[in-house]
Amino acid sequence: MSEIVISHAIELATQKVLALAFHPDGRHLAAGDRDGFIHIIDAETGEVLRTLGRHVEFVYALAFDPDTGHLISSGKDKSLRVWNIDDGTFIRDESGIFMGAAARTLSAQGCRQNVRSHTMTVRTIACEPGGVMATGAQDCKVKFWRHGDPIRTYDWHSAPVTAVRFAPETGILYSSSQDRTIRSWNETTGAVIHKYCGHNAGICGFDFIDESRFVSVDESGIVILWHTASESIDSIVYTASRKLTCAHYDRTCERLILGAEDGAIEIVHLRDIVAGSPDVDTAVCSMRLHASAVRCIDSASGRIASGDNSGKVMISVEV
Repeated sequence: MSEIVISHAIELATQKVLALAFHPDGRHLAAGDRDGFIHIIDAETGEVLRTLGRHVEFVYALAFDPDTGHLISSGKDKSLRVWNIDDGTFIRDESGIFMGAAARTLSAQGCRQNVRSHTMTVRTIACEPGGVMATGAQDCKVKFWRHGDPIRTYDWHSAPVTAVRFAPETGILYSSSQDRTIRSWNETTGAVIHKYCGHNAGICGFDFIDESRFVSVDESGIVILWHTASESIDSIVYTASRKLTCAHYDRTCERLILGAEDGAIEIVHLRDIVAGSPDVDTAVCSMRLHASAVRCIDSASGRIASGDNSGKVMISVEV
């Protein structure tokens, strides 16, 4: 049975790490903290290369633009800031509220009323080639963006949005929410294409296995497999024995990585389970990596990055 080995433990000068994102090169990792800073980490060495900042308090979501390599961050201040991680410079704010930092205090940052983006904090960002982006927020809304412009708003969720994803091949936008549903959206009309119901707790993450299947994870530990063409549950593929806080699907390694309230990381090898493995235990690797709740997870180039409530980032590998 495989195990998880920590390659680097990085302790940031903050209480919480709330967002992580690997650069498309797989070597650079961005970590957003509760103090509004973003730390760029060399995933091979564990060295913090530079710190970008800053949002007014919490950084909640991070994503890299696959076309430019620029980092997009969201904060409690409701801004969506774009950064060049090579030199740490701020490029622009897609939300249109941040006009540039004043010289002395955070409270004096040149902000104006939010006119383009969400009315509450953005909790999830997804970027696709061609200048396409989606955001989901605490205001229960999903927004579709193209080249920095908000094209359409989807407002059918009844609770905060927890994840947005584009389906492979089709590019159809999907979102999950604490309202226990996953929805797919018509880009042109704004209508719901499908509504997937089956969870009995808030959904903390979902992602696509391929163009026709996806998995969703709720806070109670239930992992459900769905087919995009059907609103009925295909199967419950795994049930964790602990409360979950976040989830990430590593498509390259065909594994679902789960973060837990008790600091554990669980790796579920979906290839084995979906194929009908007779022994689910052989498809699961579990280890308590953190001393406090895991808040965010990402993976690239075989590495797993996880951030927790104490301000630590663990970079680990499965062996």
